[in-house]
Amino acid sequence: MAISVPQLFTPAPQAQVSGRLVVTKTGEGQAHATATYEHELLAGGLTKKQMLPYRATIRARDMEDFDGWVRHEGEEFLYVLTGVIRLYTEFYEPVELRRGDSAYYDASMGHNVITLSQEDATILWVTSLA
Repeated sequence: MAISVPQLFTPAPQAQVSGRLVVTKTGEGQAHATATYEHELLAGGLTKKQMLPYRATIRARDMEDFDGWVRHEGEEFLYVLTGVIRLYTEFYEPVELRRGDSAYYDASMGHNVITLSQEDATILWVTSLA
């Protein structure tokens, strides 16, 4: 589904309202911890989503913390909420991202994220499910 920037700010030609809404209050997401990340799944009460949003606390501090690359179907968008991270990808040089920075990438390409901050970093991650 292709959406142009003007489409985001103009009404749709036909009403296509599905009436879907779910709210996740701070700290009320579904927790899912791994050795390297602590995920809080958002919008968990909504079924048949086309994207999976979650807030992640990045605990990993070195690529050695991972057992290989993370890879899965779909595309992924990340937005740094706090701290400084380094995004490693299979085909590109690592990139350092700070609060307010973002990246969009093919999730089938190997990828890992570490924190460069003294504190754990937090990011908003959105993964497409299509």
